[in-house]
Amino acid sequence: MKIEKIQDFSLKDIVLISSLPDMGKVGGIVTQHLTKELQTKKAAKIVLTDKPWVTLKKGLIDLPHDEYELTVDEKNSIVVFTGENQPQEPASVFEMANFVLSAVSKMGNIKMVISTGGYLPSESGNGERVFGVATNSILLKNLSEQKVKPLASEVNTITWFNGLILGLGKNQNIDGIGLFGEIVNPETPQFQAASNIIKVIAKMLQLNIDTSELDKKIIKKPVEPKKEGPGIG
Repeated sequence: MKIEKIQDFSLKDIVLISSLPDMGKVGGIVTQHLTKELQTKKAAKIVLTDKPWVTLKKGLIDLPHDEYELTVDEKNSIVVFTGENQPQEPASVFEMANFVLSAVSKMGNIKMVISTGGYLPSESGNGERVFGVATNSILLKNLSEQKVKPLASEVNTITWFNGLILGLGKNQNIDGIGLFGEIVNPETPQFQAASNIIKVIAKMLQLNIDTSELDKKIIKKPVEPKKEGPGIG
């Protein structure tokens, strides 16, 4: 993992919003949209080369890589971490999540970590629901007051970065919540789920965040995909 430090920041009571593309690309869509709408400034660039293959073009091979950004909204004391893909190797996921928490803690006290992603429930709805998890019962109650439903008992693990960042944060006594938008097709970008999550975040943080760009991309009548069971991550 190659890290390029771009700018130092000093913040108070930081809200870290960190998630990467997952089912329906939801986690990535959320953080990429927030980066744009909050007009964040780059703090660091991370390049990761952990894929167990090479690319081939016109007979020439190269190592593929993914880029990630740690960006800052100084006005609202928000740090957003986003990137192109999930890391491919378990060790890389741990390395990435630990780096994010360490880098942000150097900017100031992390008040809360918010992770996001997509959720394909066993009983499909209309794609308007947002489900949540939390690192303690008080936060879980706060989510219910925001009309965020507890994640169903059919899910017992949240894999890769979007889950791990919450667990590692909890080990450091950092409050954390996960917001998972209901998706209807895991194979295509789920803009409605991302938009619904951002609306919840905006309400929680008392911010005005425009989601019209995402809303215009929503497919009103998606085709029901074939699926074997529920899924998250």
